[in-house]
Amino acid sequence: MKKIEIVSPAGNMEKLRFGIKYGADNIYFGGSDFNLRVQADNFTNDDLREGVALCRQNGVKTTFLLNSYLHEEDIKNAESYIEMIAGIGFDSVMVSDPGMMILLKGSGIKADFHLSTQMNVLNHLAVKFWMDAGFSRIVLARETSAEEIKMIKHHTGAEIEVFAHGALCIAYSGRCLLSRFLSGRDANSGDCSQPCRWKYSLMEEKRPGNYLDIIEHARGTEILSSKDLCLMDRLEEYIDAGVDAFKIEGRMKSLYHCANTTRVYKHAVKLAGTLEFNEKLPFWLEELDLISHRPYTNDLFNEFGELGFHGIPYIKKASFAGYRYDGSYAAEEIKVKTFNPVYKDEVFDGI
Repeated sequence: MKKIEIVSPAGNMEKLRFGIKYGADNIYFGGSDFNLRVQADNFTNDDLREGVALCRQNGVKTTFLLNSYLHEEDIKNAESYIEMIAGIGFDSVMVSDPGMMILLKGSGIKADFHLSTQMNVLNHLAVKFWMDAGFSRIVLARETSAEEIKMIKHHTGAEIEVFAHGALCIAYSGRCLLSRFLSGRDANSGDCSQPCRWKYSLMEEKRPGNYLDIIEHARGTEILSSKDLCLMDRLEEYIDAGVDAFKIEGRMKSLYHCANTTRVYKHAVKLAGTLEFNEKLPFWLEELDLISHRPYTNDLFNEFGELGFHGIPYIKKASFAGYRYDGSYAAEEIKVKTFNPVYKDEVFDGI
């Protein structure tokens, strides 16, 4: 069986190190500008050099994100930024805007080009178009079905990446205007305020200020919020369809999310196509359930299979205590970086 890449998120250097430690084949991250997660910690230029060097030492590929959309006034700044990072040595650069691609080609940067899911590719003709434009890998729209992936692979032979795990967006492949409309923060420039996750009430037109709650679950009403994606139980189907890389969403999620999803999906793709895959599947699903998440779906279209609406409560079954950061050797005393309270003489039953 061909090697399937696990592409893991790194919102900062700490997450990058854990992505490497837990088995990522490719790690994606952004710098100070022009990526779609400006609220993430992101990487300074020194971080970028250190991160790329660390990945290269460990045989892990790097994908640098320049996937925001350029307004006319952004072009000069983008040119300057590309010139500044061009020599760092990324294996690939993720792009949404064709204008950004033109700037990158003009810079002479030595990297493969990956097309972002933001470009909503759903068919083999679109894949051929972008391959002719110079892209070596296509991250398909989340809305692409396994059967469509199989047909795209058959017609093009393209290198295909799909999202396997993480948050979904109410808008088509993430191209949303809600944030800019409601808060002035442009999601397509990486500054989404996530209004689809907000809680909403109902107000009668002639009774301003008289709000009626719409109760879906104990924490409130989130009528626009989508479920989280989890393809674990359909992983073999997507591999058979021709997927080359599974991507995990979550640069702004926790260190535990990065480490555990990477570990679980890495283990799963190694066992895909064997009897052991089905034996291990319940364990993998239990492990993924420990990560803070919304209810999982294994198909974006599942949420629209029935009329009506089901609540999307946030699920948190475990607390991440921390990790040891002073080595793995036996010792009477160790140093631990904590992420949640740990109390002396109390039994801690979290993860």
